[in-house]
Amino acid sequence: MIRSPRKCPSSGSFRVQIGWRRCETRVRGAIRGLGLILIVVIVLVSCLEAGAFTSAPLPYAPVPESKKSMVEARLGYLWGVNEIRWRDGDNPNIRPGRQEVYLQGGLLGIQGERFFTSDLAVRAQGWLDIPFETRSRTFLDAVEQSWDSRAGYLSADLAAIYHFGLGGMPYSAGIVAGYRYMNYDYPMTATRNPDETFNDHLHIHVPYLGVYYGHSGFVGTVVRLDVLASPFTLSRFDGERRLGTSVTSIDGHSLMGFWFESHFAVLKPVSHSAFVGAFIDYNFLELSGGVTLVNSSRSTRFSLDSRLHAVLTGLNFAYTF
Repeated sequence: MIRSPRKCPSSGSFRVQIGWRRCETRVRGAIRGLGLILIVVIVLVSCLEAGAFTSAPLPYAPVPESKKSMVEARLGYLWGVNEIRWRDGDNPNIRPGRQEVYLQGGLLGIQGERFFTSDLAVRAQGWLDIPFETRSRTFLDAVEQSWDSRAGYLSADLAAIYHFGLGGMPYSAGIVAGYRYMNYDYPMTATRNPDETFNDHLHIHVPYLGVYYGHSGFVGTVVRLDVLASPFTLSRFDGERRLGTSVTSIDGHSLMGFWFESHFAVLKPVSHSAFVGAFIDYNFLELSGGVTLVNSSRSTRFSLDSRLHAVLTGLNFAYTF
């Protein structure tokens, strides 16, 4: 195969590289911030165990004889970026490309956990965001196109948790097995042409396993860290692009990928049963599958890759009973 001489990058491709570097820098900054928080927590826990702080254990330590059910409400902010790439199409007239969708918005969440035995609990939770308008981008043949979008997010979760009480101490740990449903809606309108619209939908089903660690005597507060992961990300992708009377539909599936979530929360008691605190979550979702693109004159099959990074942070309010 004869290769043509390498050309200097065009201004369009240069803008693509710069845009992706900015996106990558933001994601790395969010990950570093989360890592810093976790390092601080580990250091403080070590100091607490060494006696650097003095704080009497709380009367509701999560040990077997005092485990309680809980309901929790969360109010926060969501920031994320989803990069979707389509490549290796079987129609040479339709070029590969990629899309960057930014998620920003207010966040509402609710969670309930109920003990059915002394060690086994069932937890249900749901999230809904109130999307803000953002600027998303698509890149075809190194040409950038801007879109006004309001990316929406919805999730529901059901899990069983087996708790280990550690000998009457203010520590606890557990194993988590659950199922997460996530829905991402990406309605977009071309910045330069309001008649051109793009609507994408991602529906994801994730069975997962995880662990958690809790400390109920941490300098007068309760702290908890959850780590969840799964190599099974069953997803469906559908979309529609309209330009005047021209309609292009997109449909595909993915059975391969990876999902990871970490949740860190600090709660301060305001009464014997009520708590107020803060939380921060990090989500990573990777999908790999195939999609079919169809319009009035042609059809092609593409490979599709999707990577999503999201950070959720805010305040939480809990009540135990």
